[in-house]
Amino acid sequence: MNTDELTDLIRQRGKYDTAEATRGAIEAVLTVLATRHTDGEAAKLAAQLPSGIGEYLREPEEKPEEFDAEEFLARVQKQLDSNEQQAQTATHAVLSAVTEAVSEGEQISFMNALPNDLSGYARWN
Repeated sequence: MNTDELTDLIRQRGKYDTAEATRGAIEAVLTVLATRHTDGEAAKLAAQLPSGIGEYLREPEEKPEEFDAEEFLARVQKQLDSNEQQAQTATHAVLSAVTEAVSEGEQISFMNALPNDLSGYARWN
């Protein structure tokens, strides 16, 4: 999946009207993911994502932290300056799309690195 295809999939899933809103969701979710401890899976995921998207998973300046889905969503909400529902929508759209954009082996590894309460956001129903 190339950058345009992945961005379009996220736009459709998040029901975003503009490229700017889509890009904001991608940046917010992936930069929060980069700050969460995933045993190196975020970097492996980034390596398989198209240019312009994987870069958001760059290693944070601070040591990655352990936090649950509630904290993850709170951080996305703060980055987007949005409400809780918008943060949930962005997280679901972005995580599910990037999970589909990588190899099956990486999908499994990434899902296993997420806490149970967050892994549901990485599956599209």
